[in-house]
Parts: sequence; C-alpha cells; structure tokens
Amino acid sequence: GNAKLRYQITSGNTGGVFDVEPEVGAIFIAQPLDYEQNKRYKLHVLASDGKWEDYTTVTVNVVNKNDEAPVFTVNEYYGSVTEELDGSPVFVLQVTASDPDKDADQEALRYSLHGQGAESEFIIDEVTGKIYAQRTLDREERAVWRFVVLATDEGGEGLTGFTDVIINVWDINDNAPIFPCPLSCHGDVSENSVIGTSVMEMTATDLDDSAVGQNAVLSYRIVGILDVTNSKQGGLAAFSEMFSINPTTGTITVGLGGLDREQIESYLLVVEARDGGGMTGTGTATIQVKDVNDHAPRFIDHSCQARISENAEPNAEVLELAAEDRDTGENAQLTFSVVAGDQEQKFYMVSHKQEQHGVLRLKKRLDYERHSEQKFNLTVKVEDLDFSSFLHCMIEVEDYNDHAPVFIPHFLSLAPLPEDVSVGTSVARLVASDSDSGQNRDITYSLSEDSDTEGLFTIDQSGVLSVARPLDREKTAQHQLVVIATDHGIPALTGSATVQLPLLDVNDNGPEFEAAYSPVVFENVAGPQVVRLNQTSTLLRAMDRDSPENGLPFHFTVPPEYRYSNDFYLQDNLNGSATLTALRTFDRERQKEFLLPIVMSDSGHPAKTVTSTLTVTIGDQNDHAHVAGEKHISINSHRGRMPTTVLGKVYAPDPDDWDNKTYVFEGHMPR
Repeated sequence: GNAKLRYQITSGNTGGVFDVEPEVGAIFIAQPLDYEQNKRYKLHVLASDGKWEDYTTVTVNVVNKNDEAPVFTVNEYYGSVTEELDGSPVFVLQVTASDPDKDADQEALRYSLHGQGAESEFIIDEVTGKIYAQRTLDREERAVWRFVVLATDEGGEGLTGFTDVIINVWDINDNAPIFPCPLSCHGDVSENSVIGTSVMEMTATDLDDSAVGQNAVLSYRIVGILDVTNSKQGGLAAFSEMFSINPTTGTITVGLGGLDREQIESYLLVVEARDGGGMTGTGTATIQVKDVNDHAPRFIDHSCQARISENAEPNAEVLELAAEDRDTGENAQLTFSVVAGDQEQKFYMVSHKQEQHGVLRLKKRLDYERHSEQKFNLTVKVEDLDFSSFLHCMIEVEDYNDHAPVFIPHFLSLAPLPEDVSVGTSVARLVASDSDSGQNRDITYSLSEDSDTEGLFTIDQSGVLSVARPLDREKTAQHQLVVIATDHGIPALTGSATVQLPLLDVNDNGPEFEAAYSPVVFENVAGPQVVRLNQTSTLLRAMDRDSPENGLPFHFTVPPEYRYSNDFYLQDNLNGSATLTALRTFDRERQKEFLLPIVMSDSGHPAKTVTSTLTVTIGDQNDHAHVAGEKHISINSHRGRMPTTVLGKVYAPDPDDWDNKTYVFEGHMPR
C-alpha cells in the first residue's frame, strides 16, 4: 500500500486537452488536437504515494500525421538479476514494440527508461530495447525495481507507447545471522526449576531472503556455558548440559535439574545461529538465577549470654545478634523476636532486616531483688518468609545498690543503765538488713558523731553497742544514739536507727554550796552576830547534782576541831540549811579572813559526805590614819630623751586597805 502511486497533471495542460489515468499514469487526449493551433504542450506531472511525491515534465509534440502510437508486445515485463554480480553491464531483459501506423518505419522506434534507478542502476539500449544493470545490486537494500519504458516512433519525435517493467533482485547468501542484542541478551529463571522450564527466547535475524531458498532459514545451538559467578574469580566453564536450546525456535530451557543460586548466581551462554547457506553468527545470553527461599536463616553465634544492671533504663541495649541467610532479596530479610523465657515481657527485639541483625533491648525495668528477675533464659527466633531458627540466650541481671540498709526496729528504747557501768560493757546489739546482694548488702556499723560527740560509746561490725568511756548521769542523763548502717555499694547507701539509753543515778556527787558564798564580817563589831552569807540571805544552803533520792535532806557540821572555836559557830537547821554565827569582835589588821571547813552529807545510800571551805572575809573599817611615805624610782633615758612613762603608784603607808584615798600634788608640780 505504501508503494501505490497516483498521478496528476499540475500545469501546462492548455485547454484541458490532456488527462492522466490517476492510478496508471497513462496520459491520454481528452479534447481534439489542432496542429495549427498548438504544436507542442509541456505538461508538468506529479506522482505521489500519499506521503512522498515527485515531479516530471512531459513534452507532447503535435504532428500533422502519425495517428497511431507504438504498441508493446506485452503490457508488463518481468525480469530478474542476481545481487552482487560483477562484470557490469549485466543484461536483464529486452522489451519490444511496433508502430501500428501504415507504412511506418519500424526501425525508427526509440526506447527510453524512466523511474528511480534509471540511468544509474539500470540503462536501456534505445534502439534494441535491451535493459542492463550497470551497477552491483544489493537485494537487502532493494529487492524490486519498477520502471516505465517508452517507445517513440519517428526516431523519437513521434507518438509514444509505454509499458511497465518489474525487475526482481535474486538473493545470494551474503548475510550472516545477527542477534538483536549486541553485547548480551538477558534472561532469568528461578532456582530449582524443573527440566524444560522456559528461560528466554534467543532469536537471530538474517537479512537474506526468507521466502526463497534456505539462506535465511536458521538453526540454533549452544556452543558454551560459563559460570559467571566464578569466572569473575578465574573460575572454570560449567558443564554445557545445564541449559538446552530449541534448534528451530531458539527457545532456551532448563536442561538439567538442580539449579542452585547459592552456588551459581548467573550463567553466560554462547549461542550460535546458522543459516541454510552455512553462515553463522553468535550471541551471548546472560541468565540470572532468581532466588527461591530454600534456606533457613542461621544465627552466627551458637551461644549467647549477656549481663545487664538492674538499674538499666527501658530501651537500653542488652546485646546484638547477627544471623545469615544464603538466600537473597526479600528471602533474606530477617525478623528477630523473643518467643520464650520472658513471661513478663521485660525484653523486646529490634530487627534490622536488610543488615540481618537484631538488637535485644530492655522493655521494662528490672528488679534484682525479685528472684525471678535475676536470670533470664530467653529463646530468640530469627525467621525469613518461610523458615526460622532459634537461639537460647542467658541474660544475667547484675545487682544495683538500690536498697539502703534497714534496722528493725529503727527505734530502740533501752532499760536504764547505771552511770558507773564499766567501760567495755555491751549495751545492745543492733542488726540491719539490706535487700541487695554481694558487696551491696555488706554493712558497716558506725555511730553518728552528732549523737555521741564525746565518743562515750562504740559499736563493732557485728552491731554490738558498747560503753567506750566512763559515763556521767549528771552531765547527760539520757543518751540518744544514732546508729548508722552503711552498705558497700557504689554509691553507698545508709540507714539509721535511734537508741534511747537513760542512765541510773549513782550517788557519786556530794552536796555543794548552792551559791558562791562570800560572807563579810566587819571588824570592830561586837559578837555574837549572824553572818550574812550574801546580800539576800543569812542561810547557808546546799545542792546535789545527783538525783533527788541521793540529795535532800542535807546535814551540815564542822570538823571536831572547829566545834568549840571561839570565832564562829555553825547551826544545822535540819531543813537543808544552816546558820553561821560570829562569836566575837574581829580586827582586820590582825587577820583578814577565816577559812571554815563545812562538812555536808546527803541522804544517799550510802551517804556522800564532802567538805567545802567557806571563806569569811573580815571587812575593813577606817580605824587607822595613814602616815607619810616616800618612794625612790630610778629610770633610764636614752640620749636625754624619754617618752611619757608610768612610774608607779604613790607609796602611802596605811594599815587600813579598804579606804579610798585621793592624791594631789603639794606645791609646784614639776613638768
């Protein structure tokens, strides 16, 4: 259809004298000719196949006679010529025509060749009508040539007849088979495919004529199979029976069972195509073996164990597991999970499918003090789309020092202890407990320094509290001791207990003067007189630092040698007080003070008796005049210079010593 031509006269047809058969191209007379009116017409003719077009010019001469155009013996001539012939020109065929005009000169006919390839690939002898191929032809470029041959009478000046000439180019086997993929054709097949499974079409083309002869009839065979996987590493060719090819269609199929991608991932096939003339061409086919999930994943490690502190935060990494799967692609994407040994769901797995490893992470907090959480025997599963494997992982939880020591009870009230208890006496035993393990539960006992500032007590590492130094109830009647238990964890934690220890009084303190008495008896006063012990009272009173049962009532007396003294008399009032009486007149200038031993007893069992000295001062009266005195002072000066210097008190002799004297210079005061 693409070679169907239509013809049309586009210009030069004056008066519409001519017309053309649109499908044949025959120009015919449509109106009567008038030689006298127009002797020549120059027609422009268009030939078109619907897409492409060409023009030619047809000159029509009108003659005054010669009414019949030459006629060819046949309307269409067929010829043939073999391609690639040398020795041109090569005779193809001969056309012949005759002139029907009466008495026409048949020798005056002249032939001409028209169409694509005329005068180039083909020529015609204008006298004989013989057509020659003057160039070597290639059927693969053009298999059929079409021409129009014109026969003109009167030596080429008269009427013209025409005929069609069709020349076929005969094929020779000058083209080898060619495969369409220049470098390599590609196909794929699943591993473990059965014998006869179609892999790919390996079809070649041959440019020779397939309609005539065997030049383009192809047969196929495999001439070599190479293991591409190992050839990259210098491997050897694989056995050639792994694949087979249909010799007629070129379809490659599986020739042997046992395709295993894990051993060989791809094959390189060399295929030969041979035509009927014996020419061959080769092509290569790369066949990829597609993975089938036929291998179970395996853990790389055969054992698994890890340790984690109970203090670890949720999502903390516990361990990382790696697995391998000899398959590839989605068949080698691995998922990890914990399937047993974790009833309380303390752990979870994070899968990195592409990288084929998983991370075991902590999901909930751990408590080592719970026996069930000290050790986990986990079963971890790794799986691909179809297969799975298991691994047992032993996870040991390490104790963290998260429990402080605890005393039970944390407050201990002890029975009163005599204050004169011996040093080293055990008072109590305290025991603390710690829920942690190992060194986190090892405990060291100590006493808070704030509760025992004087170090009166000590505690050993078994928790026994003992007296370390003598006790004194009068100083501290009750001790509040804080016992501290410190574990050996890092960081260490502490717990405490309070021990309340009251002391029983022992009569170890005698009576004491209630106040610091400083009695004064003035000289020159006649006795007897009651001595005033201070500004407010004439009573001598005592106190006792012991408890009341070892105190009042007190008894007062003086040593026997003082009982009959002429100076003072002590009266026990039998109510915890006593009265002192001065029996005579005193002279301060003879004796300024008297030291009286006062014997005081308390009511303890046994009673405690002590002797305290009461100092009685004789008060001074100004009963003596002072006399003249003199004083010699020696001083040193340095080079006549002397700073202001205190020289001393003025010496003024006077038996009295409580009087107040004033001093003034008498007469001129030296500078």
